[in-house]
Amino acid sequence: MESGNIFSLQRFMLLLEQSFTINKKHLGVTITALTGIFFIILGLSQSAAHFQGWTQSNSLITFELFFFSFGIVYASFAFPAFRTKEKTMSYLMLPVSALEKFTFEFLTRIVAFILFMPLLFWVVANLEGFIVHHFVPELVNYKFSFFTAWAELNNHNPVKGWTLFGYIQTALFAFIAAFTGASHFSRAPLMKTIATFSIIQVTGILFIYILYKVLNLKEVDYSINHILFIRGKDYAVVFYSLFVLAVNLSLLSIAWFSLKEKEA
Repeated sequence: MESGNIFSLQRFMLLLEQSFTINKKHLGVTITALTGIFFIILGLSQSAAHFQGWTQSNSLITFELFFFSFGIVYASFAFPAFRTKEKTMSYLMLPVSALEKFTFEFLTRIVAFILFMPLLFWVVANLEGFIVHHFVPELVNYKFSFFTAWAELNNHNPVKGWTLFGYIQTALFAFIAAFTGASHFSRAPLMKTIATFSIIQVTGILFIYILYKVLNLKEVDYSINHILFIRGKDYAVVFYSLFVLAVNLSLLSIAWFSLKEKEA
């Protein structure tokens, strides 16, 4: 197969243009709704903190709450054509390659959300802070900055290196898991994805518990220095970070093969 049949930038841009033309009204309503939600929640939260007690780290925590909740739901709406057989057939017959479809969904459902949401929240938080400060001068921390808020939140125990990488991979896992579920399940993908990972987690815990009981591991010295090649907390963090990275890549592979399976 020629490279142009695998991925064509021209076809990909046409796909983006077509999607924007069809969904621009829905996109505008969604952005307006999110703006209103951010504005109202920030105002109510600042009021509950009596305005003067509101800090930039509080704004960052509020952002994280909405970032993950909205992000997981939004990622679960990936591959919307897969919800019905009729739309699936029409989607699969589009004159674009599987790689272009997959790239489009990944960029619009995960990458674009990660890049756009912080910008939207920063604009709304500063606009809301300016307006509220004008009427309630007690709100002294009305200017929001992600860098300042992050430094304030991690002042005593800075997060960096492999620990930060592990946090990033864990956050991506939430989005990628929902994205993969949307590619695999036709109906109620988010609920089925949550149920699937819940079953996997419970099964893993039960398996470890059975091993613990059957092998009588309470009589064994199984400190972290004796688990495989892990030699202390730093090695455990590296192992965890790489493990979650491998899981994320595996989930993306599952999403890719789910698309290819439907095209077969």
